[in-house]
Amino acid sequence: MATPHHTDLSSDLLEDFRLDAAEQFPRCEQLLIELEQAPRSTERLRELFRLIHTLKGNLGYVDLNQLMPLPQAMEDVLDALRSGRLSFDSLLGDILLLCLDHLRALVDQALGGADAPLSAAQLDALCQALHALAMAPAGQQTEVRRELLLHMDPSTRLQAPEAAEPSQTEALLVRHGIAIHPDLQFFCALTEAAEQRSSYWQGRNLRLLELALSMNAAGANAERPEQLAAAVCLHDLGMAFLPLDLLHKQSHFSREERRLMQGHPRLASELLKRMPDWAAAMEIVLQHQEHADGSGYPKGLREMEITPGALILHIVDTFDARTHERAHQTLSKRPLLRAILEINNLAGQQFSRHWVEVFNRTLQQRPGLAHP
Repeated sequence: MATPHHTDLSSDLLEDFRLDAAEQFPRCEQLLIELEQAPRSTERLRELFRLIHTLKGNLGYVDLNQLMPLPQAMEDVLDALRSGRLSFDSLLGDILLLCLDHLRALVDQALGGADAPLSAAQLDALCQALHALAMAPAGQQTEVRRELLLHMDPSTRLQAPEAAEPSQTEALLVRHGIAIHPDLQFFCALTEAAEQRSSYWQGRNLRLLELALSMNAAGANAERPEQLAAAVCLHDLGMAFLPLDLLHKQSHFSREERRLMQGHPRLASELLKRMPDWAAAMEIVLQHQEHADGSGYPKGLREMEITPGALILHIVDTFDARTHERAHQTLSKRPLLRAILEINNLAGQQFSRHWVEVFNRTLQQRPGLAHP
């Protein structure tokens, strides 16, 4: 690429630029490597964004404006990461590392070094590809990343993607605009395995997810959708570790049996406690049996102390129990209208009055949710 050499600039200014770049490029690379281990680290993303932004500004100071589109395109990708539109993975890390290599080579050439391997046309194409990556829909991101990485470095050897179609749960999450994060895939897999333990549970997670995420959307996404989805998947995981004769018991529980049943949220919350990125989901799981009037468990919280996701999940969980057989509560399916009436009669007591109104509005707008 024929980049003009800037001998007309003061030597002090150029030396300052060289010294800054000599620190900035290695630090950017180190942050990208660290993000491989902590892909949701907001601190590292913030620092990386700041460094790339500073690099872009410094290029302007030394009159290398023709190189500024590349860090700008990298900023677009990092901004999508910070907002949650993209998720970080090794493919994206490799792409950004290669972009840094190209930018360093272009800068070296401009300061009198060897010619960079990237032509002006190739630089423009790379910037356009990065812009497209930043805007890619969730379901296309992996393929876009693979194609871009292979184009940037044809020697890369990538494992062929599996041809399997996304699961029903993953397809549902994508419909609600939730990126398929590896953690979420793991949570979905745990739930699907747990559902095999009892015939009463099969298909339940899909019903709960669809209604909970729809209510959350109708309520202006008061809860982050991915956190709510994680909580829905895991909130009853502890049930899968209870004895089957207890899960399928049709008569009243003893005090000890009730204690075991009411302790089930703690298993999932303890697992999530080890995963800091899912702290909000952990709170939802812990609180989903709390009541708006303070009569729930485990802490007897009142509505203002309960996270919106837990208020939503409590309604959704109860509605599903009333409209589908669940041995440990009842073997009688309630008629749909009676189940809706029961939820409404408990507004302000067991359930949040506000979220019961959202529940009613959601079923009115999407009546199919009541007949999954």
